[in-house]
Amino acid sequence: MSEPLQIVFVVVVITLVLLLMGVAMAGLLVVNANRRVKHRLELEAAQRKLQEELVRAEREATQETMHHIGRELHDNVGQLLTLSLMGLRAAKEEAGPGGRGLASSLEALEMGIEEIRRLTHSLSRELWMNRTLADAIAHEAARLERVVRIRSSVRTEGSSRTLDPDTSTILYRVFQETVNNALKHSRASTILFTLRYGPPFTLIVSDNGHGFDPASTKGNGGFGTIRHRCGLIGFDARCESAPGHGCTWTFTEKPAAPSELNQRTRKA
Repeated sequence: MSEPLQIVFVVVVITLVLLLMGVAMAGLLVVNANRRVKHRLELEAAQRKLQEELVRAEREATQETMHHIGRELHDNVGQLLTLSLMGLRAAKEEAGPGGRGLASSLEALEMGIEEIRRLTHSLSRELWMNRTLADAIAHEAARLERVVRIRSSVRTEGSSRTLDPDTSTILYRVFQETVNNALKHSRASTILFTLRYGPPFTLIVSDNGHGFDPASTKGNGGFGTIRHRCGLIGFDARCESAPGHGCTWTFTEKPAAPSELNQRTRKA
């Protein structure tokens, strides 16, 4: 082969190689762009799903709170006001100034008014947005002591930490579900709530009820809902129980992925 033909051959080969490299680069760019679009769509879908779940959790939490308020109004405030009415009627019939019945009735009436004021404040969205998860759980523990007559206590470990509102809302709804399950099925007399600020943040709900076999209850819809909601906010949900040994739910914050850590660092 003559020297000019060799030069032409080399130029053609180099041109073909460059073209192939260009096509390969273009293909890689297209694939990368498609992956980025797919990833962005998946993130948007996950965000929409989280928002939908958050709205549903808020609605259910509100309904549950309204149910508790109705029961408290009936069991506590109603009795206090009825006692006040009876006492005032008796005081009206008493002879002599400053009857004891009137003083007792006024005291009971003040207690009823204070109870109504407390329940009214609990309906305030601003108050709920400003209080922490620990505050909400402590409030629920006090309600269980007062209304359901179950010994309840709250224990905190580590330095206090505030979760974001979305995480707090869904985690509080999950907490409500586990407490309701304990009230309905466990026949527990004591419930302990533990908040470990970590990291990782951990919430533990433990009762001394008669327990059950988790292996035969995994298909239960309530378990699936609890684990699904925890997954939306990056938490693991683990249930430990056995017949005669109570039940313990542990909700633990998962380690943040590197991308999430980078986002938090940029925001900081």
